[in-house]
This record gives sequence, structure tokens and C-alpha cells, in this order.
Amino acid sequence: MKTLFLFVCTCLCLSISAQANMDDAVITTIKIKDHIHMLQWQGAGNMMVLSGKDGNVLIDDQFAPLVVKINAAIQAIHPGEVKFLFNTHYHGDHSEGNENFAKLGATILAHKNVRARLAADQRIINFSQPQKAAPEAAWPVITFSDELNVHLNGEDVLIFHVEHAHTDGDALYYLPRSNVLHTGDCFMKGRFPFIDRNSGGSVDGWLAGVSRTLTIIDDETVIIPGHGDLANKKDYREARDALMSLRDMVKKRVNEGLDLEQIKALNLSKDFDSNFGSGFIKSEAMVTAIYKDLKGEK
Repeated sequence: MKTLFLFVCTCLCLSISAQANMDDAVITTIKIKDHIHMLQWQGAGNMMVLSGKDGNVLIDDQFAPLVVKINAAIQAIHPGEVKFLFNTHYHGDHSEGNENFAKLGATILAHKNVRARLAADQRIINFSQPQKAAPEAAWPVITFSDELNVHLNGEDVLIFHVEHAHTDGDALYYLPRSNVLHTGDCFMKGRFPFIDRNSGGSVDGWLAGVSRTLTIIDDETVIIPGHGDLANKKDYREARDALMSLRDMVKKRVNEGLDLEQIKALNLSKDFDSNFGSGFIKSEAMVTAIYKDLKGEK
């Protein structure tokens, strides 16, 4: 209970801190290709800009108060409106700018579950405050169920849904010509993932989604993670393998009849603490999430 309390407090503090620091936020632009850039601010999710003759395409858009700064960064890359806005999932640090960009002329696209969740109040797991339903202007107007291909700015953008991973509405965006992948929060570099089980996420779904994606990309793929610096296939595989190993250890103890406190006392995550357990999701919180997922608990 103490661990859960501390985790909730940490989540709330991060959220409050992010909101408070937006006036001073600086959007960093990182060039990947001449027409592909990552936009980054540490208080929210990573964004990608695909620019060219078809206009600007933006993947994810952070918080609403940052839209002016985000759009200014986009204009510095390639002047012109954002024609399309793609969401990787519905969480506010990736989608709260939807309404403002829609008012600027962007057409929003996402998985169908993103539209459903934005249209109603949601409670992200371990957060005490609900995410309120977004105005209708923020809802995607193009949705899909499994996969979708769009062809813009000389790229064939392969969009595919991974089921019950970080949430139930995750979409990954892969550009095979330039070999660039945006994972959203289905990957956070060097960190354990955040599995939002209140929003349809699951540990096994996350692992299956990563395993599927690893068969599509290669060692030269540039990966834009949901949070953290640019990554590659090795980084993605290591994150998958770390969680799979920890999941298997916890599952073995669950099958032996141990309860959560007994499992936590074994310190099964000790080999991961300095790496994957040093981010937003600490190792003990990850063990708790795995246990509750295996037991079907919230």
C-alpha cells in the first residue's frame, strides 16, 4: 500500500510539475532526415513531424497550452499548416493539443478506441484525477481498427494497432522508406513501460506488440519512443527482454501461491533497478503491475 501511495503521489507531482512548467517550456527539434524531425519537451510525449509537398504531418501533440510553441517549431522546419495530426494513443501528454490543431486546420487520425476514450471521461490507472472527455473538435475524424496505410510527402506510412498494450488504442507509425518508427508509449527508452490497465493495457499485450514490431524493423531503424531519446532496435529488444524476464519470474511465484508482498520481498527486479527501473515506473511498481495483471486485478 505504501508503494502504491508513493507511486500515485509521484504521478500527480509529475503531472502538476509538467503543467506548471509549460510557460517556460522549450520545444527541441532533432533532425532525423531532411523531411523528418522529432520534437521534444521532457514534460510530455515525443512528437514527429513529416514535412513536404503535402504539408506538415504531426504525430502526437502534447498539452494544449504548448500548441503555439509546437506550431512555431513546425513552421521553422517547413512553413505551412499541419494538414494531418496522428495520435499514438489518447493520454493527454500525447493528445491534449488535438482541439487546437484541429482549429488550425488539421485532420485528426487515430485508432477507433482513441476516439471512444477521448469522447468520455477516463481514469488512467494510478492517477487519482480523471482525464475529462475532450471537446468533439479534439476527436479523430478518421479511425481504423487494425491497420491503415497513408501516402504523404513521399513516404508510405504504415500504421498498425497493437492490442491491449500500453492502452487499448495504441498505434505505431512506421515509414519504411526512411526506416523511422514512432512507437508512442509502447516504448520508453531505457525504462519499464507504463501499462494503463484501466485503459485496456496489459503486460502480455505490450510484450506481444513489441515482439510483432521487432519483426518489421531492422538494426538501422531510427525509433522515436514515447519518452526518452532516439533509440534503435537493440534498445527496443532490451526493453522487451527485461520485462519478459521479470514477468516470467513473477508468474512463477504466482503459480507457487505467493502473494504480492511475498513476491516483492524476493527483490526479483534487482538486476533491472539501475537501468529500466530508474524511470517513471520503478521496479517495484512494475512487479506490482505484473502481479495484478496476472491475477486480473486493477
